Amino acid sequence: MLRQMNNEDLFQLYDSDLVLRLHNAKNLADTRKILTRFKKHLGEYPPSPELVKSFLAQYIDRKPRTLYRYAQMLRVLMKWYGEPMEDFKVKVPRSLPPYTEDAEIERLFHVIENKKTHKGTIVRDSLMVELALKSGLRRGELANLEVKDVHPDFLIVRNGKGGKDRVIPLSTAIALRLKNFIEQEKPDQKVFGLKPASITMKIKSFARRAGLENLHAHTLRHKFATDLLEHGADVRSVQDLLGHENLSTTQVYLSVTDKRLRETIDLLDDTKRKITTPVSVETGDSEKERKYSTDLQPIVTIKDVLKPASSDPDALSREYFSHFEIRNEGNGPAIEIEMALLDSRRQWIDTQRETVLRADESLEFKPILHRPEGRYYILCQHKRVSSQDEDDMWVQTWLPFKLKKASKESEVYVMPGELEFKFGISKKDKVEIFLRKPK
Repeated sequence: MLRQMNNEDLFQLYDSDLVLRLHNAKNLADTRKILTRFKKHLGEYPPSPELVKSFLAQYIDRKPRTLYRYAQMLRVLMKWYGEPMEDFKVKVPRSLPPYTEDAEIERLFHVIENKKTHKGTIVRDSLMVELALKSGLRRGELANLEVKDVHPDFLIVRNGKGGKDRVIPLSTAIALRLKNFIEQEKPDQKVFGLKPASITMKIKSFARRAGLENLHAHTLRHKFATDLLEHGADVRSVQDLLGHENLSTTQVYLSVTDKRLRETIDLLDDTKRKITTPVSVETGDSEKERKYSTDLQPIVTIKDVLKPASSDPDALSREYFSHFEIRNEGNGPAIEIEMALLDSRRQWIDTQRETVLRADESLEFKPILHRPEGRYYILCQHKRVSSQDEDDMWVQTWLPFKLKKASKESEVYVMPGELEFKFGISKKDKVEIFLRKPK
């Protein structure tokens, strides 16, 4: 039916689909603009992958992200039309968000608080910048924030990017400042009374006077994200606070502030020290055990994490399995952490790798357990930082367990056995789990 329509009717029909999918007015307007140009490029010819490519070739001098956006708009159109462009990709170079030092933020506040004109707006402008730094709100969200959406210890973002609402908890200090600022205002009043463009210009002006040419309104949101991750926040919580639809968008900030990478480099400066924490190991080599127990020593344990017990009378009496937790209970860091789910023959099925696991730090391992009932193993192996002996290079922790299907569909029950520690594993004898893809 679509192929028998002329382009005018075809694009008009597709516009109805766009209106239902794109709730952001700017995205809708931008997409319509590109589709109008593409329709003009087609003339009387029907859409085709070849004509999409020839159209995009006109914009080859644009920024990669711009070209990528145009390609995505047309890719969705072609999929709707029934000719998906699966072999066509526009690569976007990986770029990192800016990293803003605390001293730069202090300079920004200094400029705001020492304005020579419009002194009556100092409190408002200072609070607006601080709120952006402590909440990660976009400039449009700052502009649209209403008095009724500010509560004693949280605020509600209404109709954020993608038309979504979200809740942002507030620290005590910023919550008190906001309360005092809006005390006499009406519920439907905008908190700051500024348009998004005005917020952009204000912050740009303050930054320029502070000598910060590359600082803009969105930089404050970047600063919020990197500060959270530097203080140990998990990336999924940061994703929720920022309102990112995809985790990959949030993970970009990990590249800027990845403590694991920094700590891996810091390992070069570590010196050996005695430990006081004993560890139970299974070995017949007392000399290796003696050397192991006197080095800077990680002790990596594995445990199953459980969901709360079900109230379903037909369910198993104990809690259901949630995931595995890998924890370093020793005195030193472990590096090159490799985790695997193995079957009863000790053939690996699912894997995960991390860079470094500090003392008293934990991470999650969530293998897919939609598998037959029976015996399985979780293996975690790591390299010891301080080892100088190739035969004493790798340490392994084994957790045997039995897998049983629960009464609810897709739920499983895990019955773990006793942990087994092995050390003195040479590189050539360790379990190789990243040389090939799992079956």
